[in-house]
Amino acid sequence: MKGDGFLYQLYRMTTIDPPPEYSEVEESFTDVELHDVNTEKTDNGITEDAITAKETESDVHKPENGQAAENSTPELKTKTSKRAALKQALRPCLRNQNPLPENPTVCQKIKDMFLLPPHGIVGFILQITIVCLQIWGILAAITGSGAMPGGNFFSLLVLFVLCVIGGRLISLVNLPPLLGMLIVGVLLRNVPGLKIVGESIDPKWSGHLRKLALTVILLRAGLGLDVVKLRKLSFAVLRLAFTPCLCEAITVGIVSHFLLGFPWAWSLMLGCILGALSPAVTVPSLVSLQERRYGIAKGIPTMCLAAGGLDNVLCVTGFAVFVGIIFSEGDMAVTIIKGPLGALLGIVYGFGAGIMLWFVPGKDSSNPLFYRGMLLFGSGMIAIFGSSAVSLSGAGPLGCLTTATVAAYRWRLERQPGETDELGGVIALAWLIVQHFLFGLIGAAVDIGNIQPNTAGLGIATLFIGLCVRSAVSISVTIGTGFNIKERIFITLTWLSKATVQAAIGGLALDKALEGNNQEDIRMGTDVLTIAVLAIVICAPVGATCMGIFGPRFLAHGDEEEVRAECTGSVTSTGNSACFNENETQSETRKTQ
Repeated sequence: MKGDGFLYQLYRMTTIDPPPEYSEVEESFTDVELHDVNTEKTDNGITEDAITAKETESDVHKPENGQAAENSTPELKTKTSKRAALKQALRPCLRNQNPLPENPTVCQKIKDMFLLPPHGIVGFILQITIVCLQIWGILAAITGSGAMPGGNFFSLLVLFVLCVIGGRLISLVNLPPLLGMLIVGVLLRNVPGLKIVGESIDPKWSGHLRKLALTVILLRAGLGLDVVKLRKLSFAVLRLAFTPCLCEAITVGIVSHFLLGFPWAWSLMLGCILGALSPAVTVPSLVSLQERRYGIAKGIPTMCLAAGGLDNVLCVTGFAVFVGIIFSEGDMAVTIIKGPLGALLGIVYGFGAGIMLWFVPGKDSSNPLFYRGMLLFGSGMIAIFGSSAVSLSGAGPLGCLTTATVAAYRWRLERQPGETDELGGVIALAWLIVQHFLFGLIGAAVDIGNIQPNTAGLGIATLFIGLCVRSAVSISVTIGTGFNIKERIFITLTWLSKATVQAAIGGLALDKALEGNNQEDIRMGTDVLTIAVLAIVICAPVGATCMGIFGPRFLAHGDEEEVRAECTGSVTSTGNSACFNENETQSETRKTQ
């Protein structure tokens, strides 16, 4: 039969009994293999009685010449019984043996958190702890005392771990994780027993790490600016991007000059710091609303995202100019010229570095993504740190931002339709790491004992007045855009969030003042940092909460066709958020989606 291939294959497909050669293999199975097969069947739902019956049957049909296997049977049964006893003992601790009911209680949820294998927040904390212990071991081997308690590296590592945990915990109550990181930093500097961590951090390392975070923020902002799409934005979007920000910055500058006694350059710099909204707060909330299809008929989430990016660019530019003016040396004419000159040099550097990145690395590079990322990050770092080294601090932020914007313009043209921005994902991953240092260190730089109550109170008053002016201007610039009153109020609430830019540039003035060792500049830099931290603590949770609560209530749900069907199917009033008038501005707004 084996000689005829077709008949033999037909025999193998139709016969019930296996061919002789397969019978010999089957009869040579050992007890261990049978035990493994039975164990797999147990996992598929076969009862232990059925397993025992099959084991008994296999023992009956065992060949008489299997003396070696029979001699090993007691040992195998002993091992099997030990495994079963161990599994039975661990059953209360295993998550797959203790699934949660459909409506678990709080106690059941807490118990489930600690079941094995590690999962959820407990597993997250465990993995972070193990990684940080490995890093600590490496640092201890390299730096010695620097990685021991009371050392700089040990304190930075503790700060990072606690900021990760604090951010994760506060996100459980639907608040921005950055708020938890900031609170952790403040506690590590001001709580007795814990303050040794905050006080042991080297100020130079703190400043350098915050500049590193600023570099990542500006690179992300530059990669996200699409020059082609910005040209197509309606004039309403541009008004919304620049007018509220500019009015708040000027208002804060005037109020802080008279309330806090700041010089005009310092007060206007504070206005630029407080005038920026926070992408770390607004972007997740707006993207969530967009995914749930709130406001997409009019492109409100997309419009706010685009306007927010331009808002940050304006504030960073103004901050760079005023920092250059404040810390420049020489007569008044040189001081006035040096600020704008630094900004211009930063833009020139950004264009040069960005165009260089169009051609380097070459198209035949073995790993272009890696080298592009390294060159982009290096160019940004040179702009931020190099500008400080040559006493042109105002050139750094603009140089970094311009570099990423110019480079991304060409890279975006080379990208195939539907191709993802892999480099943007790498920079986003870097932000997930450095944000813990940014907000933790900015909190650890605040010594509550040195804060004057008068400064804190007047700083909050200055912030409140600036927000009132910004809100009034935001509602005014959206008149005639096709948005109803509820949608205009939501846009105004979106503009309240402050965190990222305040943390990134709020402490740079103090760092420059510490380098110059001017006591008056140090005092004003400390006040600016304190007000920036107060703005984060107050505005970040308020902005996130307002967007989460009022977004689904004030924005129409569904796309344009669904909203039109709802409008044509019922008699609507002028206050209905689902109905709107067609005009040129709104058409351009939807094109940006």
